Amino acid sequence: MDTVISGGLVIDGTGAAPEKNQTLHIQAGKILSREASNSQTNPQDTQRIDASCYTVMPGFIDCHAHLSYHEYDLEKRLTTPASLIAIRTLDNLRRVLHAGVTTVREAGGLDAGFKIAINEGLIEGPDLYLSLIVMAQTGALWDLSLTTGAKLNTEGMQDRPYQYLNGVDNLREKSRELLFAGADVLNISTTGSIHRSGGKIPQAMFTPEEIETVVAEAKNAGKYVMAHVDGGPGVANAINAGVRSVDHPYYLSDADIELLLKKDTFLVPTLACNYGILKTAERYPDAGVHSNAIVAAKRIIEIHEEGFSRAAAAGVKMAMGSDSFGWFQADNLLELELMVKSGYTPLQAICAGTRHAAECLGIYDRTGSLEVGKDADMIVVEGNPLDDIGVLTNPDNIKLVLNKGIIYKNILINPED
Repeated sequence: MDTVISGGLVIDGTGAAPEKNQTLHIQAGKILSREASNSQTNPQDTQRIDASCYTVMPGFIDCHAHLSYHEYDLEKRLTTPASLIAIRTLDNLRRVLHAGVTTVREAGGLDAGFKIAINEGLIEGPDLYLSLIVMAQTGALWDLSLTTGAKLNTEGMQDRPYQYLNGVDNLREKSRELLFAGADVLNISTTGSIHRSGGKIPQAMFTPEEIETVVAEAKNAGKYVMAHVDGGPGVANAINAGVRSVDHPYYLSDADIELLLKKDTFLVPTLACNYGILKTAERYPDAGVHSNAIVAAKRIIEIHEEGFSRAAAAGVKMAMGSDSFGWFQADNLLELELMVKSGYTPLQAICAGTRHAAECLGIYDRTGSLEVGKDADMIVVEGNPLDDIGVLTNPDNIKLVLNKGIIYKNILINPED
């Protein structure tokens, strides 16, 4: 059955000015037409949705999320059964979709089974583009070697997204293994952790040759590389090696910004990352968020936002990414509000989560804007995000969600109701 959504204010995701009183005709999961509501045709056997009191937009694309994460407490993470993690992940996938995010680049933690289940209609969730794991070097993220010499072995931990690799040959082999296992993108950590360094600029991780090897393997398979970076010389190493995006650099130098512009590399800022830690600790006192993480998050936020502001003023390409993790799920669109807080206009922020995010993932030919011929990935929102971007942060304001023309959420209240 065809679907017609009529009467709404359309923000189409291309960056164009919004248009009032528009009608979109959806057929076989695609946008068949878009026209002024007073000129619409009346096809038979059509589901009609009155959006005259709402805003119609593309579904958002989150370029950096961890949907299998839940526990913060390490003991709980080590002892939580795989089945329980999977059940919680199913709920995360559904909630994120219902919050208006129709596509996610999963930055480590999910395997291909979740993507297959969504594609087969077995579970609800956004379209997934998987990295499977984060490639990290010894001594990097979550490599829990202690100063006493003790080492915590996290092998087999069910939602452990990191794998430790060293040397060109190991990275080449792992890249090929991941691509064969269904990775849509390779994810490599090219800096140390700012949280583990006590807020200092972290050291570079991997040599330029090692990073270039991963980029070459991805390119050979028609894929690309995203880079986890916290700041420091590892940011430039990743950009120079040819990664598609650098994700959440808390420290971003002017030289980094110049290089991002020169190489036409996407920045996925994930401003919401540290807010997620603070909001979780506030909402859920029993979540197990460590006090050190709270202190670090508060310290890093201002530095992070200042770097974003400089990059935005310089014209760096931005794509939205929330770095959702732990109990901080379905708050993905807080990222847009934080972008506006740090210098973007609401329309720029919306484009970062639609058109530019689709360009970053290489899928703008099929989604990311409400254009004829593209997939009907769209949402209907109560309120106008151009007047108040904050309306998008409340999932209750997301009244209708379609992915490829299929309605997954509909809580619209029409004028005659």
